[in-house]
Amino acid sequence: MLPPGIFGYRDGAGGINRFVYDMADGQPRRKPLDEARALLAAAGYPNGIDAATGRPLVLNYDTAATGPDSKAQLDWYRKQFDALGLQLVIRATDYNRFQEKMLKGTAQLFTWGWNADYPDPENFFFLLYGPHGKVDHGGENAANYANPAFDALFDRMKNMADGPERQALIDEMNDVLRRDGPWVWGYHPTGYTLHHAWYRNIRPNQMANNTLKYLAVDPAMRTEKRREWNRPRVWPVVLLLAMLGVVVVPAVAMHRRREQSAAR
Repeated sequence: MLPPGIFGYRDGAGGINRFVYDMADGQPRRKPLDEARALLAAAGYPNGIDAATGRPLVLNYDTAATGPDSKAQLDWYRKQFDALGLQLVIRATDYNRFQEKMLKGTAQLFTWGWNADYPDPENFFFLLYGPHGKVDHGGENAANYANPAFDALFDRMKNMADGPERQALIDEMNDVLRRDGPWVWGYHPTGYTLHHAWYRNIRPNQMANNTLKYLAVDPAMRTEKRREWNRPRVWPVVLLLAMLGVVVVPAVAMHRRREQSAAR
């Protein structure tokens, strides 16, 4: 649930969702499709067919991605579901209509992201807190997930200071979410920034955009570095003049000889 850099994030084997991945040679490996097919059969949908009615299982995916750049990704989604015998219907709309579906809870599957407001695990876990359900409470829990066990853990964790006790609660909360699967976790972005040593107080992150007022420049170091990096190099000029001399001096001498010969 948590991205790197946020307290509670577990890296490596400790952070692997065991319902989705196995560890093989020290690396996570997604479980084979046969396990997904077995789960479908256990749920009454062998090969994607409703055992009771004989009808195929159809899933609706709502998205606001309507541009041509999204077509390849949406086609890829269809192919992945088709590998399990499931029919995925793409319902693309404009963003206003998409938000309306979120408010009413009429979407079945959808993709949405989250830009955190502050770097604390509470700002991520509250997205699945029952009392923050979007339909009933107008909150940011767009999945409208509600689990009393998870909510109780969240209430204990949210205002707790970082430490082993809070980490244990976070681990337990992650285990609940992995078991229930209200989300299919996607990805978190990684940003790279290069800056000079004389550029101070810079802390690149994906949350704050108002950092300009905190930035500072060390003019003495900047001047020193400019002098160090921009020392005048005279040898190219000398080399160019020498090359010109090699070409021009003989040409001038030859021209003078011709002039003198013509005068005689």
